[in-house]
Amino acid sequence: MIRVALLPGDGVGAEVLDGPARLLRRLAGQGVLEVTGPWPVGARAAAETGDVLPAETLAACDAADAVLLGAVGEDPRVPAEVCPRPEVALHRLRERYDLRVSVRDVPFPDGRELTVVRNLIGGSYGGADDRLFRPDGSEAADVLRLTRERVAEVVHLACDELARRGGGRLVSVDKANLYATGRLWRQVATEVTRERGVAVEHRYVDRAAFELGSGAPVPDVLVTEGLLGDVLSDLAAGRAGSPALCGSASLHPGAPARGRCVGLFEPAHGSAPRRALRDEVDPLGGFLALAALLRYFPATRDLGARVRGAVDTVLRSGPWTYDLAPEGTAPASTTAVADAVLAAFGAPADAEPAVMAAVQVLSEPDVRVRADVLEAWTVDVLETVGVRPAHARDTARVLGYADLSGIDSHGTARLPAYVGAIGGGAIAVDGEPRVHSDGGAVALVDGCDLLGHPVTTFAVDEAVRRARRYGVGWVNVRRSSHHGASGCYVYDAARLGLVGLAATNTGPVVAPAGAGRPYLGTNPLALGVPVAGEEPLVFDMATSAVAAGKFEIALRLGRSVPLGWGLDAGGRPTTDPAAVFPGRGALLPLGSDRERSVHKGYGLGLLVELLTAVLAGGPTGPGVGNLTFRSGARPPGTSHLVVVLDPARLGDPQATGDGAARLLAGLRALDPVDPELPVRTPGQRAAAERARRRAHGIPLDAETHRALAALGGQVGRPLAVGARG
Repeated sequence: MIRVALLPGDGVGAEVLDGPARLLRRLAGQGVLEVTGPWPVGARAAAETGDVLPAETLAACDAADAVLLGAVGEDPRVPAEVCPRPEVALHRLRERYDLRVSVRDVPFPDGRELTVVRNLIGGSYGGADDRLFRPDGSEAADVLRLTRERVAEVVHLACDELARRGGGRLVSVDKANLYATGRLWRQVATEVTRERGVAVEHRYVDRAAFELGSGAPVPDVLVTEGLLGDVLSDLAAGRAGSPALCGSASLHPGAPARGRCVGLFEPAHGSAPRRALRDEVDPLGGFLALAALLRYFPATRDLGARVRGAVDTVLRSGPWTYDLAPEGTAPASTTAVADAVLAAFGAPADAEPAVMAAVQVLSEPDVRVRADVLEAWTVDVLETVGVRPAHARDTARVLGYADLSGIDSHGTARLPAYVGAIGGGAIAVDGEPRVHSDGGAVALVDGCDLLGHPVTTFAVDEAVRRARRYGVGWVNVRRSSHHGASGCYVYDAARLGLVGLAATNTGPVVAPAGAGRPYLGTNPLALGVPVAGEEPLVFDMATSAVAAGKFEIALRLGRSVPLGWGLDAGGRPTTDPAAVFPGRGALLPLGSDRERSVHKGYGLGLLVELLTAVLAGGPTGPGVGNLTFRSGARPPGTSHLVVVLDPARLGDPQATGDGAARLLAGLRALDPVDPELPVRTPGQRAAAERARRRAHGIPLDAETHRALAALGGQVGRPLAVGARG
């Protein structure tokens, strides 16, 4: 069985490979092949690990028969100074597996296909000894060097491609009227094709470019030197309609040079950083790369032909992204086009594989579950372990808000920890939160060591009631526990036309500025404001550099973390999440270091500790328990603060919503530094994510799905899965 390593790459790479990756997982689920990954590579790998090609990625590629690779290059999430040359990863992979020949397939809407075969080693792609660049900028040189052996293997592979297609026109391109390398190319191409009994037409490169750019008939296979082939294949893709219409394979002729890997299969376009994260680029190049990969191996050759046929169907009938959409036709999203290819293949977007194989998935969704199904299951699990029904519903609602909003670190992934804390006695299930002291507009609530979600929901209700009566409601809470995403509570208040503020302390995981060990929690705070005509503005932030849940995700996914997130046990900056979390080192405050004003993040965290725990009379600093790595059954003793303001008491009841709408509109209308990355406002991304996940389901990474499935089995409430990939 063949094994495929998935490397999404940079920029639009992951978006383009999302559809092909979903199809690969379905095939893996049917026992057709194995898939590992996604593995980091390029700029994003450098940002995460300090290396464009980390050791874990190399090991995965060594163990795979083929690599499905996304674009490698600039990425809008990675500053150029962090990774100035991400393409080095490609060069290292090609050298490691001695990938000497490139095969690119360009489809045309009328069903024709041009295959361009070129060399990747030798010719224009010479080594360092063939390059000269004088530091003073006075001179530069690139030596174009070809050998008979290199030309022959490329032409032989072109003849093989022609045979695979059942014959057709073979055109060899050179510049024999100017370059000695061109004369060698033509001579060897003539000899090899004569030996193979294949008719060949020779073209100078300028004539070949003219024919490809005009209406002249397109050959079936074109074979040429590396740089010429690079340019001509892009020209052909342009004639076909889009530079995205090109799938590429980098191959080692013969037995693998290292490990099992025979080649890299990738869409030929770049990382397009200005179009990344917008769900608008054409994914067909990714499917063409997958088709080439599957066709390369005899066991999956028919599947490759089916993928290619599905691409042809979409090219003919749509939907089309912006680059191919006919005039007057609304362009489709990347996701919509990928779904159409999957449907044409016979694997609709909501299809469930018959058998689930062992597929390692590190960051892209492996399983999707409908939001209502996941929420109902959460209620069922909590009731099964003794949580009161109303409390279970409150908890599931808050976790569901996080899942829908894309705050995966605070969603249903937390459920196993809550159930474990209930079983260990750290969280109580009997009793109700109650008002301990009532001061009119202010109150103190006793959470009775219950789940933090129903406790804080009770506090919000109290604050809203007091705000309606007094104009403002200030409610402190003590003896509670982790209450999930603070943004959910202010979102609830803002949907009522009120302004909400929520804060909570947490167990000690953050080192104060200048300290090497933890003393404060991540201590998040959130603000919610009603906005006329749209979803409320919700600003929810940890006062640490990142939320602790980011480390949990990194550990689940086997990823490193950026410098500036945490310290190891010795107080040294580290990128290893296991050296920081759980309970081994310390997170850093917002700002991370003195140059970035770490004292401000430290001050904000201290402010939250004062407003929550000190005012409520709860434990502070190391006195607060942590459910993630707490020892024993001591309740965590978490404290919260909920403040609700009724803006109608300030005058016009509509003024706040209208004013917020004008403010946000003005911010969003600002000219962005990068025209492709518009200015956003807090909560805008989460609101869009809620709409998307309501439509497509909640994505669960493989580790989270395994943990939830295990929990369901443990309590006798299996999790029903809606769709994979």
